Amino acid sequence: MDTEILKTSSTIKTVTEKDVKLIVKSCSLNTNAIIENYVIHNASDKMLGFLSDYWKLKVQLLVSEKRLVLSFFIKAISTTNEAKAKMVKDLKLFDKELFFYNVIKRQLEISDMMPWCATLIRALPEAMVFDDLNAKGYQTKNKFERFDQDHTLQALNTLARFHASSIIYEERKSKSLMRKYRINEEFEHYLNRGGYKISDPWYYQCMTGALEAVKKYSKYNNNKDLMDKIDKRWREVWQAALKLSDTNNKRCVICHRDLWNNNILFHYKDVSNTEPDDCVLVDFQAVRYQEPAGDVMLLLYCNLDPIYRENKIYLYLNYYYEQLQRILFEKGIEINDVLKKEMFLTSTEEQRLWGMVVSACLIPQFWLDDSLITTTFGDTENFNQILSKNKGAFIIKMMAMNEGYKSTVMGVFDEIVERYCVK
Repeated sequence: MDTEILKTSSTIKTVTEKDVKLIVKSCSLNTNAIIENYVIHNASDKMLGFLSDYWKLKVQLLVSEKRLVLSFFIKAISTTNEAKAKMVKDLKLFDKELFFYNVIKRQLEISDMMPWCATLIRALPEAMVFDDLNAKGYQTKNKFERFDQDHTLQALNTLARFHASSIIYEERKSKSLMRKYRINEEFEHYLNRGGYKISDPWYYQCMTGALEAVKKYSKYNNNKDLMDKIDKRWREVWQAALKLSDTNNKRCVICHRDLWNNNILFHYKDVSNTEPDDCVLVDFQAVRYQEPAGDVMLLLYCNLDPIYRENKIYLYLNYYYEQLQRILFEKGIEINDVLKKEMFLTSTEEQRLWGMVVSACLIPQFWLDDSLITTTFGDTENFNQILSKNKGAFIIKMMAMNEGYKSTVMGVFDEIVERYCVK
């Protein structure tokens, strides 16, 4: 809250004046609060995410003769891009995320644990209204500056809190029911694969687009025998990655599965923005019940420089496990009773493929200048063409135009080749 004076008013189709009144009411303020004015504007001139429209709402209130300004963040089904809206509706991503916040998250919340995500204030027919994390000092890193040690540790700490919430809930409910309880038995329908299916056009285009780039730019493309081997193995490898997201007899938690730069917001100790003291996650539309190592490996693959990642990987795996152990111990749970360290480390090697393949889906879409992303993916026809029909042509075009893009994206593709196709 602050006391800024709002001098202009605006509106968007998704949010009406009646909605604003309901949003304010949801904040549990004094019932005598009077809305003097409100302003709605684009959350950023950059494209914050690929599947929604994003807005900021500021509401000026008069409460007991004092002026207050409340700040909110709105995530809405797109009204400007039909292809975006169709993908969200076809995959039921809005419904899935709303159910996560309204039902699952409420089950997982632990009163004395630091939050690991934003607070949902109100759901509207085609939008979700959250507290504005930027107004609280949280922000994303520059996506072209890979995470250093401080940011990686902070992100892993938050991820451990998120994962621990699932385990604590399951252990407490198991005790209450006097039988083994797992979240998936209750919420499996909502914790579905989403777009991560070989039959889904988005995932299929990620897979085939990456292979097209490998055929054109891989260092192996002059070796016909190796290229034939890669071509034969490629689909099998991408299908194997999907199987890693299925529930098995190993200990699973609700995983985020979309841990790229813009979904991880940091809070800093001072204005220099160098040392983070907290971190939260946003965008829970890809959640699924999966081994926690899947999220850990995705976070490391999607946000760290590859050489740095491998040099530091055991530091980070040990740190995550120690944080998970500490949080569970504080709640009376011995980690060896739920996830032994050797089992976790074995899982990280298995789930490495998941982290690698999801990064191969995401990095080609976001390792671009923000203005180019906005121009390209903001257009309905381009969005549909690239993500559902011919992603390979887009990736190859970007590689031809930008050597840095080619180096970064081919680094991900080549690691898949070297670890899983040509050995």
